[in-house]
Amino acid sequence: MEILDYFKAIGRRFWVLVLVPLVAGVVPLAYYVLRPTQYAATATIVPTALVGGVRTNQYRGSDADKFFVNNLTGALRTNRLVDQVASETGVRAPQVRSGLKVGQVGASAFVHVTYTTTKKKQAVRVVTAAAADALHFLFQSQYDVAKGDVDAAQKQVDQAEDGLNAISVQTGGRTPEDAYAALSRGLPALQATAARAKDAAGAAQVNQQVAALQTQLANVSKLEGQYLTLVDMRRRAVNLRKVAELRERDAALQLAAASPQAALVVGKVHRSFPYTDVLTIAGGAAAGGLFVAVGYLFGREVWDGLRSRGPRRRPEAVPATS
Repeated sequence: MEILDYFKAIGRRFWVLVLVPLVAGVVPLAYYVLRPTQYAATATIVPTALVGGVRTNQYRGSDADKFFVNNLTGALRTNRLVDQVASETGVRAPQVRSGLKVGQVGASAFVHVTYTTTKKKQAVRVVTAAAADALHFLFQSQYDVAKGDVDAAQKQVDQAEDGLNAISVQTGGRTPEDAYAALSRGLPALQATAARAKDAAGAAQVNQQVAALQTQLANVSKLEGQYLTLVDMRRRAVNLRKVAELRERDAALQLAAASPQAALVVGKVHRSFPYTDVLTIAGGAAAGGLFVAVGYLFGREVWDGLRSRGPRRRPEAVPATS
């Protein structure tokens, strides 16, 4: 009875409860219906050779799927990638950013990348470029790091070999140890010759040769320490290069597996209408309209009640009769 009494009380204003929510719900619905036709294309990333599997894979472990999806989603939102896609496709960067959506397929590492636009010819081109560039971005960086390690190790090898070549020039193409042994074999003979010399001039000349040979031996002895240091440096650099080359090879295999031909499936372009979004927005708007209508009616009832209870005129006094 209270509800009926309420409806009777609002009387002619009952249309507000119907019309306001109806208009509030129809306006967003009309917007979606009357706006230009939307077209969408979806690219599915199939990372079967990229996630999990062998220990050399970049994404492995129990959370590999989640990390891959998160990194891919983050890459697709970066200004660098959006600008790159815009440059490749001729579509303005703000349109690329607003039209791209990324969604994980269940709990797997599969990812749907969707691009929605009013221009049908752009849909497949943009979504293909975005998905391919995102994959390349994720795995190219690992390859670049591995290649940088190879180049750094090779630079150390080259420095060590340059130093060893310089020492080889000073020692006549032999190691300092061999050069020292060869030079030292001639020293006793010179010293004996100086001892047997009968005149002072001859002995002085031979002693000069002995002193020069001893200087050479001292210099070669100093080179021996440098030589051993450079040999050890080259050995360690070669080992580092081998490890880095293995990482580079694995990264190159991952990069090849991340190519569009191997890890990307692009669907056909189709018309897109966001039924779920429309129903959600229209329903929310209608509920908001109903709330506003109820508030309006309540306010009018309060106002009308206050007006009906306004000040009443007091009855005029009747003069007394004698």
